[in-house]
Formats: sequence, structure tokens, C-alpha cells
Amino acid sequence: MVEPLRLPLFPLRMVLFPGGFIPIHVFEERYLTMIGHCLEGGHPFGVVLIRVGREVGGPAVPYGVGTTARVRRVQRMEDGRMNIIAQGERRFRILRMREEDPYPLADVELLEDEDGADTRVMEAVARLFHRYMQLHLMAVGQWSRPRPLPQEPSALADLVAHHLAIDPRRKQDLLETLSVQRRLEMEEDILSSLVEEAERRARGYVRQRWGGFWALN
Repeated sequence: MVEPLRLPLFPLRMVLFPGGFIPIHVFEERYLTMIGHCLEGGHPFGVVLIRVGREVGGPAVPYGVGTTARVRRVQRMEDGRMNIIAQGERRFRILRMREEDPYPLADVELLEDEDGADTRVMEAVARLFHRYMQLHLMAVGQWSRPRPLPQEPSALADLVAHHLAIDPRRKQDLLETLSVQRRLEMEEDILSSLVEEAERRARGYVRQRWGGFWALN
């Protein structure tokens, strides 16, 4: 039997996926201590979405599944605060919360994906994601060539989930879905709705600005 991993926790109002990067401004004493210990020992910490409670100044009850993270970049300020960039690594499930002294700790088990995914859903998600990002950039007056996406199903699913502009609770559903096939199918449905809505907004913008229809590709 695999021994549980003792992991410090950073409850946030966002969801981190394996491979994804998030910026965190660290200013509370307990989390400054926690990140300091992680940096000194080269240890990971866990990012968990808050279910109940506050991000600052009090206890928070997290969802049961989160992502281990490591600090990839740190900026220290004169008053002791830190800005860090953390990268997600592995999913985990909380088995038991520990005492919160000096910072939140939990015994956790690392999680593995349950299966792969078929080619159809991978191609559909990749196509929709490229269109989604294209429309997003158009909305802010930018343009970029499509970047190559991961060929490994789990990495593709997590990259797409990381970039979706959806409610954190829906992202948490994706994080907790260990079936890669099912995760990609959920993302196909989400992206189909997001792309349809974004294209409607884009057509409205073109009509308002130019008085007619222009190609949106």
C-alpha cells in the first residue's frame, strides 16, 4: 500500500491543472512561511479550489481534489511579500486534513488518469480550441498563429481546461474527471458553446463597426 503524501495546501479561488502556470501574490504570514519551506527544501505544495470560506485571513474548506505545484519563479519584495509563478504537476485527492499550524497541511494520495482517448474527440477538441483562441484574440485586437498542441491525450485535455474562461466549479469538474476520454468529451461540449457564442459576438461587432458581414477566419 502506498503511503499518503504529507502536502502543504494553498487554497485559492482558481483551479490549477497539471502543466499549467499560475501567478500567486503571497502576503499572508502563514503562506509566506509555507512557500519559504517549499523553496528551501525543493518541495511541492498543493493548490486547491476553495469550496467554503475565504482566500485571505481565515480558514477555508477546499474541494477534495487538487494539483501539486512547484515554484518556477519567485520575486521577493522588500517588505517580505513574494510574487511567484507556480506550475502544476500531479492531481491528488485529500485523504485527511491536518492541523493548520503554521499553515494548512493534508495527507493526500496522487491520482492517475484512467484511460486514453480516441482520435475523433482529440481532433474535435483541438479544432474547437484553435477557433476559441482565435476568437478570443480577435476580441482584444490581437492575432496569433495556432500553436502546436500536445499529442498526448491527457496533456491536451489539461492544457485546454487550463485556458477555458469558465466558472471555477466547472473547471473543478474537469480536474476531478480521471477518464481522459470523458474529460475531452466534456471539453468538446463546453468549447462548442463558447465558440458559438463568441462567433455571434464577433458578427455583431463586425456589423456594428463595418455595416456588413466580413469573413471571420
